Formats: sequence, structure tokens, C-alpha cells
Amino acid sequence: MGRLGTYFVPDILVSQAIEITKTIYKENIGSEEALARKLGHKAPEGGGYNRKLVTLRQLGVIKSGIKGIELTPLGTKIARPLGNEQKQAYNELISHLPLFIELRKKLRGKTPDKEGMLLALLDIVKVDRGVIDKEVFGIQKIYNDAEKYILPTSDNLISDEGGINMATNDTEDPQLLEIKMGQLYMRLPKNIEAIEQAEIMLNAQKEAIKKKANKK
Repeated sequence: MGRLGTYFVPDILVSQAIEITKTIYKENIGSEEALARKLGHKAPEGGGYNRKLVTLRQLGVIKSGIKGIELTPLGTKIARPLGNEQKQAYNELISHLPLFIELRKKLRGKTPDKEGMLLALLDIVKVDRGVIDKEVFGIQKIYNDAEKYILPTSDNLISDEGGINMATNDTEDPQLLEIKMGQLYMRLPKNIEAIEQAEIMLNAQKEAIKKKANKK
């Protein structure tokens, strides 16, 4: 699949990418030849294998080159998480898929039918309907799989109210951080982990907007 408009779309499911990452770690796979064979390909030159490799690189879990295959720090955290690293690692993984973050926000966490997904993609990607119509089934399958790795803190709501308000008084939930700023409205647990996760998501959106602006 590769790209839809300016957005990257993986050629494999996120769950498959995670399993491949774990396999690389567990079996200490260090060459493209060994990885290709493990994934059922005769050689690393084939298109099917290369599309998987591109997805793994785009998701930030591997590096590949003349030194062979190597897990990144993110890949290592996914394969062998310590403490609370797993949630953070999955969140960082999803941050490499801005389209799916946009879809989650647009769909507000709901699982749409084909028509609902098509309309959401049309609004986000801004390409011809015919282009999206050819890819919508595959994207819906990948999105449904990826959604379970998107933490609730990324499911932000939009409001027209302005100002900044933190939920600290007795009439509001003291465990929640509520931020209102212009058209932005966010609610998330009042702890460092949740704030860091939200920061990852916001940075991913910022980079996506920058890339889109640079291409104009």
C-alpha cells in the first residue's frame, strides 16, 4: 500500500509488525537473508519482503543496512519491555502512523463500516474518492488492528470553548487534567505517563503538519 496522499500506510498489520519485532529479538536475527527466510520469502530481494521491511523501518522498530538488521531502542522496548515500557512503546509505535491517529480522532474511537471509513478518509486525506475506494477495505482492516494499541489518552475531543482549565477544584475530578485552549479540548489522567503519551501524539501531529506544509 505504501502511501495514501501524504500519509504512510503500512503493508502489514501493526500486530504482525510487533510479532516480527519480537521474533527478531528472540531468535537474534541479524541479516536480511535470515529475516526473509523467517518471513517465508526465498530471498530478501523480493517485493513482498521489501514492503514488510519498509513498514518495520517506518514504524521505527528496526534499522537495516550494510550491517544487517538491528532493532532500534523502540524495537527493543517492544520485544522486551521493562516495567511500564510496553504501553509507552506501543504509543510511540503508533505515533509513526499519523493517519491512524487522525482516524481515531475523527471516528471518536468508534469502529465504522466501509462507508464511514471512506467518508473519514476523504475528509482527512483529501484525494479522489476513486483512489480511497480502492484502498478502504485494506485500511479499515489495518486500522481495526492498530486501534487496540492506541491508548485512550490519544482520543481527544474538540470543543469551541477557549481558555485553559485544569480540573483541580472539588466540583471536578481531581484525578483528571482538563485543558481548554481555543479549539483544543483535552482530558487525560493527571500523571506523568499520560502527559508524556499525549506529548508523543501531539509531536507526531506536528511533524505530519510540517511535512504537509513543506510539500505545498
